[in-house]
Amino acid sequence: MKGNFHSLVLVSILLVGTACNASQVSGTYVAHASTFAEMLQLTQTSDGQISGVLSHVELKSDGSVSSEQSPVNGTADAGQLTLKFPSVLSFISGKSLAGTISGNAIHLQIVDSSGNISSETFERSSASQFKAYADEMKSRGQGIAYNAKLLNLAREYRETVVNAENWIANAQAHAQRMPNAKADYDRIESQMNSLVERERQTLDSVSRSQLSVAVTQADIAGKQVDIQVQQVWDLGIGDSGAKLEKEFTGSDGNCGTDQQLRKQGATNQAISAWDQACKQVLAERAKFEPIYKQMSEQRAELRSFQATAQAHRKNLVDEANRIQ
Repeated sequence: MKGNFHSLVLVSILLVGTACNASQVSGTYVAHASTFAEMLQLTQTSDGQISGVLSHVELKSDGSVSSEQSPVNGTADAGQLTLKFPSVLSFISGKSLAGTISGNAIHLQIVDSSGNISSETFERSSASQFKAYADEMKSRGQGIAYNAKLLNLAREYRETVVNAENWIANAQAHAQRMPNAKADYDRIESQMNSLVERERQTLDSVSRSQLSVAVTQADIAGKQVDIQVQQVWDLGIGDSGAKLEKEFTGSDGNCGTDQQLRKQGATNQAISAWDQACKQVLAERAKFEPIYKQMSEQRAELRSFQATAQAHRKNLVDEANRIQ
């Protein structure tokens, strides 16, 4: 009886030991740093075989957060661990990792895509802790993206201010030349009137024909002035002014407070750059809009003057052809 009792105790101890070894690696392990978090969820069988899942979350330099997941299988024996990944993972070179097990930690040798070797420690933890690290990175990523957005908008605003200043100088310079364009139209029309009048008084048909051709050539000169005006006012001033007006209108005029921007994750550098650029663009908008309105009105008046001059030239060409 006593011998049987000792045998039962020994068997029980062996069974407990086997069960402990089987569950030695089983559990959830988490590794993390400032730019990544990883989680191993492993189950070990009595023969040392391991299966599970590796989850990876990484914070990119632009603030975006990527995530990957792969099934895992492998073996554990005498503190040595080998893990294999059926799926290709971007942050690991190859499809297997080796490491060791000590206490509540798994130490893996990681070879990245550049061939660099590093050691990564996974501490026994929980899925909720992994999620907390992932959420923290997402929050930091949103701040990075927001900073980049502010700095990019500040740069665009500074460019808009420079472009608006150049546009104003160019538009005002050409506005002073507008009387010259009108004078060119008047001169050409006066010349055509004179030619038509001479044609009326000319008896020789060949001379009349030559005068009629001269009227047509004067009309062509008028059309060249039309083209010059279009290039300067419509393409050079009108289109670029309309683009600037659209850019200014796209700004809601709200620069926000430092507290509001900081709450979104903005840094002091981004806040300073944004605040300065936003105030500059608002001041430039107040300067640009009345000038743009004035230039648009002057262009409309010149367009009406052009239409009248074109109609007069057409009538004179028709009259010259009729006389001929």
